[in-house]
Amino acid sequence: MTQRYPFYDLKKFTWITNLVSIIPATLCIVGIIHGIGTWQALAVMDAFLPLTALPDDVSARLLIDTHVREAQVASTLVLVLFYTYWVYFSVRNMLALFEKHTASTWQSIKLFFGLFAQLHKITRLIDSMRYQSIPPGHEHEPVKWLLPVWSLSLVSANVCKLTAVYLMVDALSVADFRSVALWAFAAYVLYLIFYAVTARITFEVVWLQNLSHEHRRTVLTQTSIDSSF
Repeated sequence: MTQRYPFYDLKKFTWITNLVSIIPATLCIVGIIHGIGTWQALAVMDAFLPLTALPDDVSARLLIDTHVREAQVASTLVLVLFYTYWVYFSVRNMLALFEKHTASTWQSIKLFFGLFAQLHKITRLIDSMRYQSIPPGHEHEPVKWLLPVWSLSLVSANVCKLTAVYLMVDALSVADFRSVALWAFAAYVLYLIFYAVTARITFEVVWLQNLSHEHRRTVLTQTSIDSSF
């Protein structure tokens, strides 16, 4: 029997997901603040001084900077897992609201892994959810610049992060590490923008989906009442 998927109110899961983002966001702030201190310590040194010749306290600061970057990357990967499940259930809600599918384990597995095949279209997918979730007659206009900022901040943050890692491998002098620090600072700032915009988008989608769900329930109830007369 063909039936819609059940609709899930994702408010609680959205709150949990965005609370998880506080961890990597905090690490970004720590990385920026601690990195500024490291930068100041290196600013008074000869640019060609080998990193192996740094004083012990400065070397310790560089090691802490590295650990913060690694922790931020690891926590972001955990956050991506939460976002993946959020997207999955959001897509299921779209099926529940607007399409009919046979709810089965196999269908759910295909839907989940099908998302990975659409990663290159994730911006379009999220954007379509923002617009298609608007219930009829509701005067809401999604902010158009949010999705470009979201995708650009994510891509740019990853480019900056990978560049910092690449440069760190060959960093031998104080000047080399300053270049690494600049790319790391840029990555931290861009990740903070990404986390903030993602929270804004996820809450918007959940709000609109709940409005559409209430609208559909109202229409079905009215239709049921009308058919009983």
